Amino acid sequence: METILNTQESIIDNSFLKELHRLVDKANVFFANKLSKNFTNGLQQEQYIRYLQMQYHLTKGVQETFLVLASHHETRAYKKLRPFLVNFAFEEEMHYKLAQKDLKNLGAEPGRIPFLVELWWAYQKQAVQYKPLERLGATAILENIGNYAAPVIKELMGSADFITKKNTTFTQVHMHEALPHGDQILDALVSENFSEMHQRQLLEGAEKATWLYANCIYDWIITGDLALNN
Repeated sequence: METILNTQESIIDNSFLKELHRLVDKANVFFANKLSKNFTNGLQQEQYIRYLQMQYHLTKGVQETFLVLASHHETRAYKKLRPFLVNFAFEEEMHYKLAQKDLKNLGAEPGRIPFLVELWWAYQKQAVQYKPLERLGATAILENIGNYAAPVIKELMGSADFITKKNTTFTQVHMHEALPHGDQILDALVSENFSEMHQRQLLEGAEKATWLYANCIYDWIITGDLALNN
């Protein structure tokens, strides 16, 4: 009986991991295509400023939800995950300062929090209380979303005359060439045997993050509008 149960758990784990990697891959393809199709005239300064403003508000206070997740009673069984979340929280804590510095060097300010970032945080702060692993599923997307788009991003930034080393510190760190957070997140998820409920939460968090971040938030960065698409 024990052998049968272990086999069933292995099948569930393999199925879950395959689906998670499929969603990460799908998000990467979608994001790379969005950038390729919507920046045919190059990256404009106002678009880059909106990107930095978004990142400032998306990363300011980001450690709080990871620390809540680490202390949540539902993560008690995941002995490797908890210390990873604490370390990750404090690695990310000050990244908003990089976006603020880049904005200053462009003569811009962080401004008010964009509505779609407000929406993001309203969702994440609610989810981390009642569906805690959705927060980590969303993180798996955000920390891997630029993998396929990296060549497009480098080309856009390389051809923009306003881009300098002084206003790209945030992007340089988050290309994840020196700090591979995307791989670290996926490795952390592979190292735990998540319950079926938490597997569902991780997958749902990944799907929701793809829609809200890679689709809606970037539509705002590109256009500056909360557009209604027919």
